[in-house]
Amino acid sequence: MYLLDTNILSELIKRQPDPKVAGRFQSARAGELFTSVIAVEEICYGARIGPTGNRLWEKMQSQVLHRVTVQPLDQAIAMAGGQLRGDWKIQGTPVGYRDGLMAATALARGLILVTSPASAIRVAIRLFSLSSSL
Repeated sequence: MYLLDTNILSELIKRQPDPKVAGRFQSARAGELFTSVIAVEEICYGARIGPTGNRLWEKMQSQVLHRVTVQPLDQAIAMAGGQLRGDWKIQGTPVGYRDGLMAATALARGLILVTSPASAIRVAIRLFSLSSSL
């Protein structure tokens, strides 16, 4: 099961989304795709500040969010986020608040976080995974 980061959700509503991303999204089974309220807030914000008349939010709802279960924040995620971000800072790889909560959501729910390959959060998660297995 997968937790989709904001950049993956945004990719899906582009005029020409990456075929691999779109194909995997379309082939996913019901109940396999998740996102966080953090990503929903980021998309909503982007739609609000975008050009007048943009259809970003409508496209997101009709093309993407109807297939994705939105995960709320709770105490388990907050605790995991605080621990992750603290560990990353100590290790010299600080991660921002929102990215930390996305990673914590994946960790707390046992989901695989799907984000762009260049994202610093992916490196930070790998570091966490390695340090946790020692």
